[in-house]
Amino acid sequence: MTITDPTPTTETVATTTAPVRTLGIVSLVLGIAGVATGFNAVLGAAAIVLAVLAFRQEPASRNFAITGLVTGAVSVASITLGVGAFLWALPFFGFLGAWGW
Repeated sequence: MTITDPTPTTETVATTTAPVRTLGIVSLVLGIAGVATGFNAVLGAAAIVLAVLAFRQEPASRNFAITGLVTGAVSVASITLGVGAFLWALPFFGFLGAWGW
């Protein structure tokens, strides 16, 4: 194409697209945030849900989804065990009135 030629040429540009990994990465971030913020069960549960969605919809984000699933499960399990241990220990400290020693 010259400067005086008004017709544009069609150039083919090779484009490559990266695989989509959004759900896996968000799951990973929420799982880590759930563990880092004192084992937040809401963030952990969201990480688990997004990890399952990432497994189904984004095969390229498998490693991110696995890590998000594990950190989310650790977050939910730790808060559940902590609350359960607290409720189990209440009668031993005499906080429940009639159940106290």
